[in-house]
Amino acid sequence: MRVARRPASAQTRGMRCLQTAQHEAAHLVVGVALGLRFRRARVLRARPGWTASGYCEWYGAPARPFADAVMYAAGIAWEQALGDKDPEHYSGDLRLCKATVGAAEVPACVRTARALLAHLSPLHARVTRALGERDLTARDVARLVRGERLRF
Repeated sequence: MRVARRPASAQTRGMRCLQTAQHEAAHLVVGVALGLRFRRARVLRARPGWTASGYCEWYGAPARPFADAVMYAAGIAWEQALGDKDPEHYSGDLRLCKATVGAAEVPACVRTARALLAHLSPLHARVTRALGERDLTARDVARLVRGERLRF
């Protein structure tokens, strides 16, 4: 999968970190592709001296372990595609993935997430751009999946 690496300081309008938007978009796109019920995604504003963070919320308790684990692994796959091999940078995703399916299944989850992201790269780019502008709801993501533009 070919991805564009942006400098850590690259920010979109409104002080939202592009790298964080890309990472959260990976979770969102993979989770939706696997049929998980998306609620909302947020990219928090970066504070001086801090790395921006973000998160995706999903409806319901985890009910399909492999789908949930692949969604967690999407963050790992995205960071690795950017050349980041330091597990400290995706330790939360790694911990959740291991807790969901066990350590032995993590590589399969990461490969699956990587394949989905490669196939869905145009959608990932649209979701990243939108997350760079604002938080997203399930309705927003449905519009993006249909190829519609969001009004900002």
